[in-house]
Amino acid sequence: MMMVDLHGFDRQLPLVCDLDGTLIKSDSLHENFFEAFFHSPQRLLRTIPSWCKGRAALKEMLANVRSIEPQALPYREEILEMIRGAKADGRETYLVTAADQSIADTIVSHLGGFDGAKGSDGSLNLKGRNKLKWLQKRFPGGFIYAGNSAADLPIWEAASGAVLVSNGAKYESQLRKAGVEVRTISPEKRNLVKDWLSELRIHQWSKNLLIFAPLLLGHLAGDFHAVLRTGVAFVAFGFIASATYIINDLADLEADRVHATKRFRAIAAGKISVKKGFLASIFLLAAGIGLALLLDPQFALAVLVYLALTLVYSFHFKRCAVLDVTVIAALFTMRIVMGQVLNDLAYSPWLLSFSAMFFFSLSLAKRHVEAMRACSEGKQSIKGRGYLPDDWPLTLGYGLASASASIVIMLLFVGLEARVTQAYHHPAWLYVAPAGVFIWLQRIWFLSHRMDLHEDPIVFALKDKASYLIGAFVALAFALAL
Repeated sequence: MMMVDLHGFDRQLPLVCDLDGTLIKSDSLHENFFEAFFHSPQRLLRTIPSWCKGRAALKEMLANVRSIEPQALPYREEILEMIRGAKADGRETYLVTAADQSIADTIVSHLGGFDGAKGSDGSLNLKGRNKLKWLQKRFPGGFIYAGNSAADLPIWEAASGAVLVSNGAKYESQLRKAGVEVRTISPEKRNLVKDWLSELRIHQWSKNLLIFAPLLLGHLAGDFHAVLRTGVAFVAFGFIASATYIINDLADLEADRVHATKRFRAIAAGKISVKKGFLASIFLLAAGIGLALLLDPQFALAVLVYLALTLVYSFHFKRCAVLDVTVIAALFTMRIVMGQVLNDLAYSPWLLSFSAMFFFSLSLAKRHVEAMRACSEGKQSIKGRGYLPDDWPLTLGYGLASASASIVIMLLFVGLEARVTQAYHHPAWLYVAPAGVFIWLQRIWFLSHRMDLHEDPIVFALKDKASYLIGAFVALAFALAL
């Protein structure tokens, strides 16, 4: 972390700090809008007729619709250190921002260390020239200004000193030529490709391989056209899935930022702006739905049903205990349904009922870890969820019961259908599958109860050698059964 030295400046000069892109890595207006969009949509819609009153009025209305939680914002630690250092040197510090006054007051109250705050007031948008006029009137003896964008150029040029944050560093030579004393905080070094791949959850596309399951169980794995068609569907559905992950992150932004691991996600950490994330989700949705329509109208309809269920989950169901994991199990099962619809295969009650019970159990395993961890830490609630820490006996009971049900379904399928069909020459080998799945599920639940399962069980399996070994035995048994 780069420390900013203000010792070269007169100590009588106050330090004035901007908010958006400077004190925080994101834009408070965008964050405020999407917070209202996802959590108070009805109140947001009622404000639409007033949007033409101007940007300052819009900011005030959004702040009234849904306030921002200051503790959840992605602050720049180097700026916080600079403010602490300025206060230690006896320098006055102020937050002056184009954000609404209520937001500025909330942040100053939360952080402390500021001598005052000024923001837009509903009629005046405190940005660029408007901000400069206010600063010159409030600090006639001069000031040091910390900002990050082109809109701050006239302020820097009139200031007694400039602190250039992030993208503002590109104006360093221009300001030095103008005779302004400059301090620079360079942009963070980060890999944008890695950030986007992480945000799009490309590794989560592995869950979408379920769309191929009907091909394997329907013995169409050798049909080139069916495999190719399903492969294109896999990509189309991957676009849809990535879009829903972004939307889910936007909807759950505040909860993610106080979560032990989710706070490192690209949008939550401020590496990708909420605006760019939203635009990316719209593009991915359009691309995925377009491909789905080209493949098959019924497949596209199944995709739209999946999308609608996912959005309802993100907006509401994820905060409803038990209903949340029921929806997750349904979403996994929908992937199998898509594979059946795409290839015009008959629905298998065995496969669909197994999938529902199996993924219900895995979803509960994740909730069980969260409940156990919250209970061990003495918390009274789990933020963003409908569960209480003391619910862990229920998550344990429901999870193990549904895991056992999935094994019973597999055994009944092998005994009542697979052994009498002509599709398998050696059906006895199929009994290895329920045995392998049983062992794997028990391992998942042991790890969950011991709070050693730190991520999604499916993602865990992709990194776990034992899971690969069990999967290899099941695959070999299936091949021998044929």
